[in-house]
This record gives sequence, C-alpha cells and structure tokens, in this order.
Amino acid sequence: MVEKEKVKCDFCGKSFNSRNQLEQHKQDVHGAVNKNNVIIPVKKSFKPSRKVIATIGVGILVAIVVSIGVYSATAPHVPSALTIGGIQCSSFEQLVFHIHSHLDIFINGKPFTIPAQIGIIPGKCFYWLHTHDESGVIHIESPVNRNYTLGQFFDIWNQKFNNTQLIDNVAANPKNTLTVYINGSKVPSGTNYRGIKLGSHDEIAIVYGTPPTTIPLRYIFAQGE
Repeated sequence: MVEKEKVKCDFCGKSFNSRNQLEQHKQDVHGAVNKNNVIIPVKKSFKPSRKVIATIGVGILVAIVVSIGVYSATAPHVPSALTIGGIQCSSFEQLVFHIHSHLDIFINGKPFTIPAQIGIIPGKCFYWLHTHDESGVIHIESPVNRNYTLGQFFDIWNQKFNNTQLIDNVAANPKNTLTVYINGSKVPSGTNYRGIKLGSHDEIAIVYGTPPTTIPLRYIFAQGE
C-alpha cells in the first residue's frame, strides 16, 4: 500500500494529510491567506488586565463622588425640621450673599450682651443668620440674595421681640418704652420692628426703658466683614 504524500505548511513546516487540513491550519494559526499565498494576520481582540479594569473602576467611582459633591453644593436647599422662619441650617457657611450687621441692646441704660454662637449648632450646621462671638455682629451668610429681618434673627436666637417686648422685658407703661435706632436715627414707633431689614454694615440699637447716655451711630467692623 502506497503511503499518501503529506503536505507541509509553507510558514511553519508542519505536515498534514490533506490540503484541506493545511488550509484550515493556515487560517486558524497564521491567519487568512489571500490568493497570492500571503498571510493576512488575524486581529487579536483586546482583553484588558485586571489592573486596567480596577483602575477604570476607581476612576468611574471618583467621577460619581465628585458629581455628587458638586450637586450637593449647587442644588437648592430643601427645608428641614431645623428651618426657622424660612431660614435653614446648612452644613457649611453660605457665601453667595454675605453681609454683616451690628446689634446693640440696652436695657435701662445698660448694655445687654448678645451671646456667641447664636444660630450655630456645633458640629452640625449654621443658620444663615448667626453670631460667632459676643461682639454683636450678625453674620448674614445665605445661598440666595434676599432681605433678612431683625425678627428672624430673634427667632433663631429663640428670644421674644416685637414692638412691645424685648426678651423678658415688656413695654407695659410709658416708663418702659421700646425704641429702635438704625445708624443713630430713631425708627418711627408705628414701624413693625420685627420687619426691620438687616442691612450691610447697619448699626442697629434696641433700647428698652431708660436710654443710654449716647445712642451708637455706627460700628467699626473688622477688616473683611
């Protein structure tokens, strides 16, 4: 019996029993072959390594976190249980609208100390109206440009204030009157004192009973306030 002649691969020298096997080998191992017997290389698919996949995953995660942070900083503030008179308590100080007013309180001629940290819940949030120290400076730091009032500040302070009462002092007779001054000028008695606007660098003086010797005309704010 005559042994059938084998055919060899022109590229690697491997032998095959038939030309069909040889052609299949060329396509599988060496790539497609054109009519001139020239190899057309097989394009290998890209398979990323685990390290590359992990790096891409971390990048996507960082992008998501940054996007959430940007949204949190720019998204409208949603009223919460801490909202007082339409003023919210934000997790950080707002600087879109940032001004300062100064408040003096006199009760029977004596200055009344305005506490520090009004409108600040330590470690939690800042109301848009707050104090940092006992200087009487009211910080108006809001995410929107709008008017804020003296009454709103007292609400955040959780103290009573209107045309006839200042904290625990009631204007019950002519000797115990309640008067408000802005930059040294007396506010007309028919004005709603709670609605007095907190203007930039305004000096507001509330006087109950016997007035002080002098009514402050202005307050010297610290540089940058």
